[in-house]
Amino acid sequence: MRAKPFSLAAAVFAVACATTRQVDVASVESQINSINRRMEQAVAAKNADAIAELYASDAVLMAPNAPAARGKEAIRTSWAEALKASPTLRLTTTKVDVAASGDWAGETGTYTFSYTGDQGPVTDRGKYVVNLRKDGTEWKVVNDIFNSDLPLPAPSVAVIVVEPPGDKMVMTGSAALTYQPLEIPGFKSGMQIAVVHGDPGGKGDYTIRLKFPAGYTFPAHYHPNAEHLTVLSGTFLLGMGDKEGGPVREYQPGDFLYIPGKEPHFGGAKGETVIQLHGIGPFEVKLAGVAD
Repeated sequence: MRAKPFSLAAAVFAVACATTRQVDVASVESQINSINRRMEQAVAAKNADAIAELYASDAVLMAPNAPAARGKEAIRTSWAEALKASPTLRLTTTKVDVAASGDWAGETGTYTFSYTGDQGPVTDRGKYVVNLRKDGTEWKVVNDIFNSDLPLPAPSVAVIVVEPPGDKMVMTGSAALTYQPLEIPGFKSGMQIAVVHGDPGGKGDYTIRLKFPAGYTFPAHYHPNAEHLTVLSGTFLLGMGDKEGGPVREYQPGDFLYIPGKEPHFGGAKGETVIQLHGIGPFEVKLAGVAD
């Protein structure tokens, strides 16, 4: 009779041990490492479909200077755009945490992303945080967020001068115009600028052209001085207000817009689009709602 309580306790302990899941952390780390290698190989092969398969159906990709891409198709589209530059990706894990349940894991690490741009070789480096979930026998990325360690490039408008202002007639043919990448803090990459006349960084009159790739969007911003805008090609999208998300109107080649100074606006381009701006310098871009 005295042995029964002991036997009962031993049985309960045995059942508890049998039902407690033992997490093989080393195995999870190995599988995450495999996912990283497959990601690197898919980037090298410019295979957006293979990259998308590494993500869960409800995954979210949060890249810097861009809206979150939600779901596999949006993530595939985002990566397909990045792969046009024929990049090379390297991922280095610094830490992996595995939940006691064995079906969730978190990874932190660093990356390098190299490609050849219009100005030559470019290498970005930064850090990332990834959450993964076990779907059946496979691990899938659920949340993917990363950001660069490099400082934002300074706006290049002030240093681009093609024709100095003067009191003589000047003619610039379209074939003579040279477009250069225009990087503005808070804006996506991809916009290009060509100076038609004057110095947009100076205090006199200027004329410039901006070229946007198809699907480009720009955030709410304003200019201290007024803009005279003419659509030359494509479809230009513009909405007025200090926050994105409001209604935008489409403007076609030949349409003219006058935008007063300090009036916030946002928009983008439906297809590859070229607009021409002229005004009194300096041409400056300030994000709406951001202090100087």
